Amino acid sequence: MTKYETGKIYKEFITNNEGIIASLNHEALTLKFLWKNPDSHIVDCMLQEPFFQLYFKNDIMFLLIKFNELKWVDIPCFFTKNTKNLFYFESDNLPCKILLANSNTGKLFLNQTYFMPKGISKAFVQGVHTQKDISKKTVIEKINTIRSSYSASEMSRLSLGNSK
Repeated sequence: MTKYETGKIYKEFITNNEGIIASLNHEALTLKFLWKNPDSHIVDCMLQEPFFQLYFKNDIMFLLIKFNELKWVDIPCFFTKNTKNLFYFESDNLPCKILLANSNTGKLFLNQTYFMPKGISKAFVQGVHTQKDISKKTVIEKINTIRSSYSASEMSRLSLGNSK
């Protein structure tokens, strides 16, 4: 596993597209936020402890995150059978490693670990293990259908967790 240092350039982050890549192992959930030219306001907001919530719809779990003054972000979390079989977590608060990188240059601006609240952690772990095995195409279709019906802010109002 790569040890990331802020201020350094990583070729893997150069995509010229914006997006969030989620990966999961027995130590933590890692979210790589790839944004074109994130400014200091975004970095400062993401340095503050975020709010975490979960939204479940049509066999898809969305992790919702709100950083300070930024809008809610929805991250579809759908993991393969291999990931589910290897994933175990028994502590109270699941660590969530958040990296923020410039998708044009590969420069890493933020590498922080936050901890999901106990209830959200428990629901997340259960959500991972109860996901049905469906094709990638079906997952993408379901995600697109849900996102066309609900914004991240609307999902947050309907979700498991405390909204802000």
